[in-house]
Amino acid sequence: MNNFADDTFDPEEKSPEVTEERKDVKTADLTDEDEDSFFRRKSVRIPLRIFGGLVILGTALSLYWARTPLPFDVNDMVRIKAVEYGHRELDEKLPVGYRTTATIIYLAEQLLEKPGGYQSNDWSPMTRIPDNMRNWEYGSVVQLRVMIQGLRFELSRSGVQSQEHPQLREAETRFNFNHDKLLLPPTEQQYREGIAFLEEYLNGLNGATSEARYFATRQDQVIKWLERQKIMLGDYSSRLQNNVGDVTFDTGVLTANLPEGMDEKLGADEVRQQPAADESNSLRERDDVFYQVRGGVYVQYHVMLAMRKDCENLLNSSQAMGIMNRIVNELESANKLMKSPVVLNGSEFGIIQNHSLVLAAHVAKAHLAIQELQKQISGGGF
Repeated sequence: MNNFADDTFDPEEKSPEVTEERKDVKTADLTDEDEDSFFRRKSVRIPLRIFGGLVILGTALSLYWARTPLPFDVNDMVRIKAVEYGHRELDEKLPVGYRTTATIIYLAEQLLEKPGGYQSNDWSPMTRIPDNMRNWEYGSVVQLRVMIQGLRFELSRSGVQSQEHPQLREAETRFNFNHDKLLLPPTEQQYREGIAFLEEYLNGLNGATSEARYFATRQDQVIKWLERQKIMLGDYSSRLQNNVGDVTFDTGVLTANLPEGMDEKLGADEVRQQPAADESNSLRERDDVFYQVRGGVYVQYHVMLAMRKDCENLLNSSQAMGIMNRIVNELESANKLMKSPVVLNGSEFGIIQNHSLVLAAHVAKAHLAIQELQKQISGGGF
């Protein structure tokens, strides 16, 4: 009798020697596969890891450099500047015009010394791919040129036929230099020379026996200076409106004869605002225009704060301080921190907001308030 009759024979069952042999073959096959795989080679794997780490580090650094500067306290900054230059102590009274000139100098220095430095003439991928900062810098440079021109032609002249200050002429020449030139000479060098000329002018203003010789806040001069700011705000508003995109609004036109520009599909009481022919409404173009305007408004806001204090007597005597405060408030609202990583272009009452439309509203209100301020200072009232 066979005691093993009930055991079933498994044909797949192999002896221990055969099992060990198969394991050795599989291990040999995996070793050959690892050696043959390109990306599993040690000589390739290590450089790829280093490259990936550099990409992550570069991306984080570029995003940090792309952050626009936050608004600062003009009065505190000016007093610190006065102490650094040895012009005044913290609690001493500053001459008229000192705040405006020192603010322009600080804004120009901030343009060059912020995190990442001046990026408009930089060709590294960390500053070229995210171009928000380069557009912000361009808008700031253009507005700084306007401020220096206003200082040279209006605010620094004691009379219509008074002689100009050579330091301001040289400073304007330096800041009119190409904003994105890298070499021979670089843009930063020209701007630093311009800052040095502005500091020479500030030294003269601080030591002048007559403040009006360096900075005059006469009625006609301030009105002309405000005209420069109004022109810039009008340009910003126009560009932002063209940047908004395709917007439909009610015009209240009740006529069957549609004037030129009307859309028959919309009806006689609606008109469609189209972007200007020379304005691209692509995402990249909207982004560029938005940040250029933000850069210009940033400079204008801080200089307006300084002018509000330097022209305090004129504004109070003409009862225009309230209008000036309204201008400052609108420019402050236009400089609020942007929490969205991209410039949105949503519909009027949609879920997604329209950043260009919001910024255009604040700029348009500031533009209108400057018109009222000019009229009030000239004695014409509202």
